[in-house]
Amino acid sequence: MTAYVSILSVLLLLALAVVCVDAWRFVGTLAGRFHIGRWEDRHAWQEALARTAVSWTRRMPAIPKRDQGRRILWEMVRGAYADAAIQGWQAAGLFLGLHAYAEDRNDGVLKEKLSRDLEEHALVKSFLAVPVPERWEVDRLLLDYAVLEAGGRRAEQVAEASSALLESLRTETGTLAYRRRQPGVRYVDTIGLACPLAAACAARTGNGEYWDLAVKQVEEYDAALLPHSSFPAHGFEMERGYPLGLYDWSRGIGWYALGLCELYRQLSRHGRPEADRMARRILALAEELLPLQKKNGGFGWMVARPESVFESSGTVLMGLLMLTAFRVSGEKRFLDAAFRVEKALMGVTRRSGVLDMCQGDTKGIGMYSDVWNLMPFAQGMALRLSVELNGEEGKA
Repeated sequence: MTAYVSILSVLLLLALAVVCVDAWRFVGTLAGRFHIGRWEDRHAWQEALARTAVSWTRRMPAIPKRDQGRRILWEMVRGAYADAAIQGWQAAGLFLGLHAYAEDRNDGVLKEKLSRDLEEHALVKSFLAVPVPERWEVDRLLLDYAVLEAGGRRAEQVAEASSALLESLRTETGTLAYRRRQPGVRYVDTIGLACPLAAACAARTGNGEYWDLAVKQVEEYDAALLPHSSFPAHGFEMERGYPLGLYDWSRGIGWYALGLCELYRQLSRHGRPEADRMARRILALAEELLPLQKKNGGFGWMVARPESVFESSGTVLMGLLMLTAFRVSGEKRFLDAAFRVEKALMGVTRRSGVLDMCQGDTKGIGMYSDVWNLMPFAQGMALRLSVELNGEEGKA
């Protein structure tokens, strides 16, 4: 009888622990949103974003694989709560934003710390320690780009390893698959994750093939653009040209925009003639998005539906697109749009400096998350957008 009581007590304690973790997360989110969005000073907002981002470089919040808010502790125990693959691009956004912030503030100490932290990041160390490209997927490529952008002692090693990874992802068409098991399917995520790294590898290694790869990866995706539009489908099946998923998914358009902007940055920095082609794409996409901007300055998770919920991660990437469109064209309306995006992001930032209303991890083509919460990637990219706008103050 005593044994049964002991077992029952343990089970009750475990059940209580599971319920407490679920309740703690729920209450924590509600408490964090109390007095949300009361930021007026954009520079004070930058400091708050940066403080949170720096703290997350030491212990980054995991983005859940599933939307459910129940049995979180059980999901953690059995290793099903978070997907390791997503952590690479989450960390990348965080470090890219902080690197831009350190440059803006001319903070050499922070720059040195960020470079050191990147070199010691578990995903970077394991990438260099295990020279087996087939072990890694596209998800980590933006983190390698962040390492190359920051420079540092391990940049050359990372460039070499990244080149091998890019080669391992090539298909018969000469471009990269998002997943090796799906060589005939292309995802828009790959534009944002892989193209910046391919360009950075070209610049660092002197291998011009990677310039061609980055540009071809973008141009190949023209088959998946909405007819008479610049909006990309979430994916497409190459053999028959079938589009897959939504055309107006906010983060999908954001991935496409990020790839265009970072590729343009690299091409123009190194005097490449392809920069003009990227500039035309940037302007066309920005032009099409302008009338879809919400009254608060942001974009919905489905940008073409006015009633869709505001979404931060796609919004911040479209803000970077608007800023780049202004720098390409000099047209003030694009800069106005970028500052309005910043204002919208300020409006969904918690008192603690945590950017909120980011859509959760996508489960697959057509399986979009219905969770809106924090996201380290968006936190860093919002910081990057804001500090880049510092140089444009007074022009809007």
